[in-house]
Amino acid sequence: MARLARRLGLGATLAASAIGLASCGGGANPDALTACRGIHRALLAYDQSLHARTRSSRAALRQQATDDAAAVEHDAAMAASADGGYAGLMTLLQQSQELPFADVAPGLRGACNSINAGTNGF
Repeated sequence: MARLARRLGLGATLAASAIGLASCGGGANPDALTACRGIHRALLAYDQSLHARTRSSRAALRQQATDDAAAVEHDAAMAASADGGYAGLMTLLQQSQELPFADVAPGLRGACNSINAGTNGF
């Protein structure tokens, strides 16, 4: 139980950091937008996993979400390199490889919603 509480606390902290840092970014960074397109795919796979009928389907979709997130880490790193305000996004993507995707999904969703708020979507 204590481990779950720590994990949830870390997830909440990362989510708050990502949203705050992403909102400080100086406009729509093309690399951040590219990362968010990949994150959007990851979140779709994760959301599908929540409704999958079989255990193997759930596991495969969650792995797809993790893989999709890993595929855009470089884009997030480039965005953070250009503007430190995107460091939270990069950190969340790194954490998505170490924590259950469910723990970082809300932070990734919030960060990309914030990044995309001033654009015409993905």
